[in-house]
Amino acid sequence: MSLRIPPIAVAAFLFFCGVMGTRPLVPLLALDLGIGAGEIGVLVAVFAIIPLALASRAGVWMDHHGTGRALLASGLVGALGLALPAFLPGRAGLYVSQLICGSGFTIFVLAAQNQAGRLAKTIWDRERSIAVFSMGVALGGLAGPLLGGLAAERLGYAMAFLLLTVPALAAVGFVLHFVADDREAEAASGGRALTPPPSLRTPLRVLGYHPYLGRAVLISSLILMGKDIYIAYFPVYALEAGLGASLIGTIVALHNGGGVVMRFAMLPLVRHLGKNRVIVLSIAVAAACFAALPLVSAVWALALVSLIMGMGLGVGQPLSISRTINLSPADKVGEVLGFRLACNRFTQVVTPLAAGGLLAFSAVPGVFVAIAVMMGVGSTRLAIPEEAEGGGA
Repeated sequence: MSLRIPPIAVAAFLFFCGVMGTRPLVPLLALDLGIGAGEIGVLVAVFAIIPLALASRAGVWMDHHGTGRALLASGLVGALGLALPAFLPGRAGLYVSQLICGSGFTIFVLAAQNQAGRLAKTIWDRERSIAVFSMGVALGGLAGPLLGGLAAERLGYAMAFLLLTVPALAAVGFVLHFVADDREAEAASGGRALTPPPSLRTPLRVLGYHPYLGRAVLISSLILMGKDIYIAYFPVYALEAGLGASLIGTIVALHNGGGVVMRFAMLPLVRHLGKNRVIVLSIAVAAACFAALPLVSAVWALALVSLIMGMGLGVGQPLSISRTINLSPADKVGEVLGFRLACNRFTQVVTPLAAGGLLAFSAVPGVFVAIAVMMGVGSTRLAIPEEAEGGGA
């Protein structure tokens, strides 16, 4: 892997540090405001509600106009969302914050994935490029919760959100040159941009681009479902077990740190085991960890299970991105990634709402068991022939 760190990986690190630093604080702040555990599912769903409608169209727009302006605008919007709880305290401020932050976060992630995929011309170069980009994502997910947990315990939740706005804003500085690149490309083409086809009204057309795209989308949805349920309900479970905000932030950071470790091991694992085995094993391991969480309450055990779960989800996530790009037509990568993210956001809306409903009949451990079953069953439907990915190179 090259020692040169691309700006998009640095931007991803800073932006994810800000946003992911607040994710475990959201349920803790919600409980502090008197919001019940069942309503936390609604709060998590709000994060994804606007992106559910935006993501697919945004991907098509990026195919025709580039990623620079999308990165710039979404970075600023995401930072605004992070800052809101400091200036608009209370339930309403938290909901509006999640609505705005979720929208900025989704477009930033889509544009960053698209940009990282464009940095390479061959499939294996693309795997490396996505691996470097995802390393920035994973390191941001490690640093953010550590910083957020400590800040919340010492300065309060409002100041913690405001503090985490700083790295998110700093990320904008590393994407500015992409705006200039896009303008140069448009000038070179005479200022012409293609018009999205009318058939965009039926985004399911994306599944017709390759027979295995549906499975690639399922992979990413299962992984994101696991990550979101962990981030939403592990802090609640840990708080019930007597842990404080800084310790919860440390364990969540350790969970994300598992992803950092696996980024280094990902490419060697793919070479020796094949991408299918690595993906299936990663999701199966995460499912087993969800099943194990209700059986433990000691700090060391919660940390160990969280770490192993993070290792499983951490290796599957970048592979799902590269697999989706490899299965996409070269001129429709943004559209396909946008559809993938729209499906992910649908999962983010439905799963937390279902989990919140389940809490009416079961405690938090029941949610963990249900997710374990869903991920375990889903992992049996993920195989994609290795040779199928050659079409997207």
